[in-house]
Amino acid sequence: MNSYGKSWFANGSLIGDFSEQIRMAVTQERSALAVNTARVEAELASKAKSEFIASMSHELRTPLNAIIGFSDMMQSHKDLPDTQTDQYATYINEAAQHLLQLINEILDVSKIQAGALTVDLQMLDIKPLMESCVHFVEMRAAAQGVSVVCNIAEDLPPIKADPLRLKQVMLNLLSNAVKFTQKDGKVVVDVVAEGSGYVAFSVTDTGRGMTQEELQMATQPFGQVRSGRLEANEGTGLGLPISVALIKSHGGKFTLESQLNAGTCARFIIPTGTIAAGMIDEVYNEAETASAHPDTAHAETDLPAEPAH
Repeated sequence: MNSYGKSWFANGSLIGDFSEQIRMAVTQERSALAVNTARVEAELASKAKSEFIASMSHELRTPLNAIIGFSDMMQSHKDLPDTQTDQYATYINEAAQHLLQLINEILDVSKIQAGALTVDLQMLDIKPLMESCVHFVEMRAAAQGVSVVCNIAEDLPPIKADPLRLKQVMLNLLSNAVKFTQKDGKVVVDVVAEGSGYVAFSVTDTGRGMTQEELQMATQPFGQVRSGRLEANEGTGLGLPISVALIKSHGGKFTLESQLNAGTCARFIIPTGTIAAGMIDEVYNEAETASAHPDTAHAETDLPAEPAH
C-alpha cells in the first residue's frame, strides 16, 4: 500500500494492484463521508433557520394583529363609549409591550451568539431588587391561585452585578415558574450567602416538572417545551437561554433541575467580588452533590457569552 508514502509492493504485481484499489476505495469513502457530513450540517442549519423564521413569524404576528385589530375598531367606530375606548387602548398597549419584549429578546440572542453581550457591573443591594421582582409577578400568580414565597437572608453582602440584567433574569425565572405551576401550587424564591465570596439564588416551583429530554430542550434558544402537557403555554423559548448567558456574563454559574410531576428548580450563583479561579465550580459541585435526587433531571447550561469587565 502507498497511502503514507512509497508503495511497499512492486508495481504491476497482483498484491500491488490490490492495495492500490483498497487505497482508492478508502479515499473515495472518506471524500463521500466528508461531503455527506457537510450536507447534513447544511440541512440542519437550514432547518434551524426555517424554524426560527416560523417561530418568530407567529410570535410577532400575534401582537401585531391585536394592535391592528383594536386600532381599526377604534378608528371605524367613533362613537365607542369611553370605557370601551380605554379598554381597547389598554389591549393595544399590552400588545405593543409584548412586541417590544420579543424584539429585545431577539436582539439579546443575537448579541449572545456574536459574543457581544455586555453588562454594567456595579455594587448592588440584593433585597430591594428581589422584592421588586416578586411584587411584579404576585398579581398574576394570585390570579392563577399560585402562592409566591420569598426568603431573603438578612446577612447578604452586596454583589457586583448589573441591576437591569439581574432583574431580567429573575423575572424570566419567576414568570416561567408561575406560568407552569397549577392552581394551589407554590413558587419559592431563596437568596442566601453560601461560603465565602458568592450569593446563591434559586426559584423553585411545585409545577409539572420536566423529563431530561424536555429539560435539555428548554435550555436551547426557541426550545420551549411543547409537549401535550404544556402546549397551552405560549412563548418564544428565549427567556431561559438568555438568563443563562446573562449569569455567565456576571462570572456566575446556572443549573436547572426538574422532576416530573414534582416541580423545577432554577439555581445560580453570582460572585460578590473576585474569587479564586475554579472556586465557583468547587462550591457549586458540593451543593449539587448534597441536594441530588435519583429521579431528578439535571441540566448544566453553558452558552457562549464572555464575562464583561
